[in-house]
Formats: sequence, structure tokens, C-alpha cells
Amino acid sequence: MTTSKPGGNVVLLELIAVTAEDALLIEKSGADRIELVSGLTEGGLTPSYGLIEKAVSSVRIPINVMVRPHSQSFCYSKDDLAIMKNDIRIIRSLGANGVVLGMLDEEGNIAYGQLEELLMETGDMEVTFHRAIDSSKNPLEAAETLDQYKEIKTILTSGGYGDWPTRLELLLQMKDRCKKTDILIGSGLTKENILEVHEKVGTGFYHFGSAVRKENSVLQRVSLEKATEIVHLLKKKG
Repeated sequence: MTTSKPGGNVVLLELIAVTAEDALLIEKSGADRIELVSGLTEGGLTPSYGLIEKAVSSVRIPINVMVRPHSQSFCYSKDDLAIMKNDIRIIRSLGANGVVLGMLDEEGNIAYGQLEELLMETGDMEVTFHRAIDSSKNPLEAAETLDQYKEIKTILTSGGYGDWPTRLELLLQMKDRCKKTDILIGSGLTKENILEVHEKVGTGFYHFGSAVRKENSVLQRVSLEKATEIVHLLKKKG
């Protein structure tokens, strides 16, 4: 299953799930896509195969699965890379829509050699390069290079770090430079600021985590009420 690129004012909303129950609530909210992870307190890690299988079989909307073996850094050893390759092969076999991955070298550049090794395993799955890009030395330059990979459909980014005006400016530049790759804005989005972000940047792709959870806590489950409210807010605006 694949997702189509929003056109005009149409938006695509991706919400994070850490359980099969989360996935069902996200689908019920009217959101368009799920990012399935474990270890949300650590920024998201590869979920268990049992969870992937259950979530994929429980909902009809696309599920993209995090491929991240640990949270120590975005720099990976040969053993890490072998684990990630095997995870991708199994995720493909379980019927997921896509994978979410990213890696840096020790100098803070995208580790393109490792990236290309992993892309050889993704087949026809959609690939999202995740927020490792925000920790890179030059996120804008990295986005331009990633845009050249036909396998990468989406870049998940917060526009680097810092205050909103600085981040919004970088997001606008990323949107302008990336001709084929969708810019999925995530981290720090809330019900209170999403319409401003949509108005000023308008990529059409938005990613929510704690903002749709009970008590805005990564330790709590998805709140159907919060998720539905954000979905309706953006879909009505679109």
C-alpha cells in the first residue's frame, strides 16, 4: 500500500504508534499514516516483529516502521548495519508500507554508503529518512542530496534545532530545494501551532507524537479525542 502526495491544500497526517491499540486509535481518528516504533522515550526504536505483524493486520492505513537498533547515536557499526538489513527484510515480509531510517558518520555527515546498502533491501517499500538529518552538519545540503535518491519518498525533519522562526526558515528552504521528496514536519507540532506552521511552510505533511497522547506524555497511549481534533483541524483547513 502506498500513499499519494497531497495536492493543493490537502494534507497528510502521520501519527506515531507504539502498540496495536495505538494503531487502531490512529486509524479511527482519520489520520492517513502510522509510524510504528518502540522506545518512544528514546526517540523511537525498531519494534518487535510480533507488534509489526499485529499492527499491519489490524488497520487498513499504511504503516511505516522505524529501523533503528539503538539510541546511542546515529552512527552505526558493521554489526548494527547487518541487524538493520535483516530487520528491513523481515519488515518487508510482514507487509509494512515502508521503513523509517537514517544514519550519520562520525563527522556528522549523512553516511551515504551505509544508506545505499540499506536501500538495496527496501524493495518497493516507501523510505523515510528520519530526524538524523537534524543532527547533521548541514541539513539543507543533506536534504538536497537525499532528494536525488529515488527510493527516498520522505524526509522527516523539524528544521534542525532552535526557535520556531529559524526552523521554519530552514523548512521553507528544504521544501524549495527538494523537488521529488516530501518534507514531513515533525517534533514540536501541537494543536496550538500547527495551523501557523501549515500557513507559513505548507509542505502538506505533518507528523505528531506526544501531542496526540494522553497528558502529552510519550508514556501514555494515543488519545482518540486529541488525535481526532488535530485531524479535523487540518482537514477542515485543507
